[in-house]
Amino acid sequence: KLCNVLFCREANKRWGDKLAIRSYNPGFIPSSGLFRAPREDNWLGATAFTLFAGLVGFAVPVEVGGERLAYMATSDDMEVPSGSYFAAAKVGSKATTKADGFEQTDVSKEASDDSLASKLWERSTEIVGV
Repeated sequence: KLCNVLFCREANKRWGDKLAIRSYNPGFIPSSGLFRAPREDNWLGATAFTLFAGLVGFAVPVEVGGERLAYMATSDDMEVPSGSYFAAAKVGSKATTKADGFEQTDVSKEASDDSLASKLWERSTEIVGV
């Protein structure tokens, strides 16, 4: 996730005047591929954790993550500015728009490191041969 935010920060510096570059936290979604390996290693434990996370309320359904992605991709720059990072205001929130509480927020100190973002960009271009 850190690399995604750093990459978006650098992309916004380079292309933000031409493209809308945005990053977001989809929320904790244990029913997604994130838990693929734990399910293979310990199906019962991973399934119990997923159920518990949903009951306690700190997990969100995969559909909420998808709606957040759609919101980020289709909103205009007035609603979701280029270079912004969005997350739900509260853990476990099902908010999918700014009006619901899915809002622009600050990123961590590490994710704000312009030097690190630039290094990641350069290394990525080396790896893919651009």
